[in-house]
Amino acid sequence: MNFIHTADLHLGYRQYDLDERFRDFGRSFKTIAQHAIEARAEFVLIAGDLFHSRNINAPTYFQAHHILTMLKDAGIPCIAIEGNHDRAFVRDGMSWLEALESQGLLKLIKPSPEGLVDDFVDIGGTRIFGMCYAGASTSRIIPDIARRIAEINSTDKPNYTVLMMHTGIEGQMKGNIIGETSYEDIYKLKDVVDYLALGHYHCAYELDSWVFNPGSPDTCSIAEVGEPKGYYHVVDGKATLKEIPRRKFLPITIRTDDHLNAASLMAEVEKRLATIGKLDQQPVVHILFRGCLNFDKAHLDLDSVKAIATEKLDPLYVDARFDLTNDEVGISGIEAGNFDRLAIEREVLSRLASTDSMLAPYAGYFACVLSEIKDLAIREADPQTLDRTLRRAFEDIRAGKAPISARPAAEEKKPVSAPGVEASTRTVEEKPPTPKKKARQKHVETKVEAPPAPLVQSRTLDQFWSGGKTP
Repeated sequence: MNFIHTADLHLGYRQYDLDERFRDFGRSFKTIAQHAIEARAEFVLIAGDLFHSRNINAPTYFQAHHILTMLKDAGIPCIAIEGNHDRAFVRDGMSWLEALESQGLLKLIKPSPEGLVDDFVDIGGTRIFGMCYAGASTSRIIPDIARRIAEINSTDKPNYTVLMMHTGIEGQMKGNIIGETSYEDIYKLKDVVDYLALGHYHCAYELDSWVFNPGSPDTCSIAEVGEPKGYYHVVDGKATLKEIPRRKFLPITIRTDDHLNAASLMAEVEKRLATIGKLDQQPVVHILFRGCLNFDKAHLDLDSVKAIATEKLDPLYVDARFDLTNDEVGISGIEAGNFDRLAIEREVLSRLASTDSMLAPYAGYFACVLSEIKDLAIREADPQTLDRTLRRAFEDIRAGKAPISARPAAEEKKPVSAPGVEASTRTVEEKPPTPKKKARQKHVETKVEAPPAPLVQSRTLDQFWSGGKTP
């Protein structure tokens, strides 16, 4: 058994509206494909979000088509599921992943109309199931997924079972994230799944040697800097996380508390930047002024700060922002480049739901459902689908089947009962063990030299790939 597990490739992401970042994401996927070919992998798994957007353009399709053709020509099948970024618009009735499948470039595993994992792929002695992004419904459908896999495998048991899912597990990302799946729910799959191939969260983690999330191979946000990420190479059941070369992101935080005027703070900026120096590849630079500012911030010219950074570091992109404790206008605590509208939307909805006595225990779940209903409406889903989704959410809440929102750490945490089971009847043995994160060594692939970027960004198809040369 020899396969590659990747996810969250986000092809088509023109981060900071730059063509070069578009090319970076393409290069990352191409490097993974080249490794799969060199390692003679039996297959490649893409656990959701091959594309950054469900409405891609021609250059993005060109990238995907080219790399998947490389794998096809090498005799390596690619198996994928849909993530939250690359689902089809309801009005279209067909996603771009399905278009690639129609050309024989990948196999898209889709759930049945009932939402079950009836579709699977057998390669050698390995059976691969897949479940697309299900959002707030993930916890509810996991028992059905486990039951269906057990039924299918009972008649023709494979040597090894893989399940791909696009979901996040509680406790693996910083902050309070709405709509996560608990490890207790995920653990219900352990008896029928040997390797759970996840996608969705952009930082790598593995739990109890059976749950694996590779993260995005490139940097989608400044908040991901310093976190492990890449792809997994799995040989005979042993998964090794491999990181690939990617553009440097430099988050530079400068404390403002000890500076009484703009000149002093600017001198600190120059001093800090001088210690870094220019790199071989143009970095992305984020400068954050944090703390209490002792003078009017209008006296500090952020354009001048960017100009100094450009002179000293020759960055591909530079940004400078404030995060001040005494700023009545600014929003303290939001990192540059990490302004997540969806997270803010769900936080607002969660707080509104928490004021209702019935919804309060399930505020996070309810906010996630409302957000998904909005997404369905944008995708032009019919009114019956919207009504059915909302009604099912209320039924789960009334029946106590919806996941309970996380309590503050100061509160006593009570065990969450399974639907229809009183908490007092649950024993310690019935709970899954606390997941253990495995310590990993980072494996860095040999850097693949990229052609130089053009001085003027061009929108011709060939230069959208690699800076002027058609692959």
